[in-house]
Amino acid sequence: MVSWRRRAVRIHPPRWWERFWEWVRGRDQLVVHPPESLPLLLITYPRGSHEVARELESVYRNVLPHLPASLMERYREVLRALPAVMVLTLRRRNLCGCLGHCHPRGAESSLARLLASELGGRERVAEVDLAYEAIQEWRPKPLAALAAQQADPTVARLHFRAALLAVLLHELEHVAFPERGEGIVRQASDELYSEVMAELVRRGGGHGFRMSDVEELPSRE
Repeated sequence: MVSWRRRAVRIHPPRWWERFWEWVRGRDQLVVHPPESLPLLLITYPRGSHEVARELESVYRNVLPHLPASLMERYREVLRALPAVMVLTLRRRNLCGCLGHCHPRGAESSLARLLASELGGRERVAEVDLAYEAIQEWRPKPLAALAAQQADPTVARLHFRAALLAVLLHELEHVAFPERGEGIVRQASDELYSEVMAELVRRGGGHGFRMSDVEELPSRE
């Protein structure tokens, strides 16, 4: 299992060879215009990882707004407390093994600081990062209970979507309420993952959440 370990103020950079490869290949950005009441996301990702960025876009635009009210009860106040603009940095892995980080004030990337400057300093631009390969390999419950189906690409994709959403909301809760303890935040996001995964499997692939819409979204490359 991949650790949820966090560091309060230190953000671990990717391994040096990954940073060098990203520098050679470059990074791309994807602007995700949100549904009503959600922050605008600027996703920055390693060039060549566009499918992962689009998967995250679909989760944010097409899954999150359609979750049953019972699953979203805890996160309504989180989403209301977020700034209007967020930078989301996708990495393959974090050196520390964490699935993600909330970047504290003063530890934002140059991209986040530039965006805040472009907005005239009127709006805070918060930032989180997600380690998508580590998230894909994460094996919490109830995936363990579906061990016989793990080779099924449909189950694997549902796991990735549910895990992306759970880790994203985990980090967004730290942005909205930095005073909340890691244990409380983690328990809530673990429970959310279990409930979302069960709901997606129950709905036979998540079509009730318009999960197939990612293939219908026009390309922005």
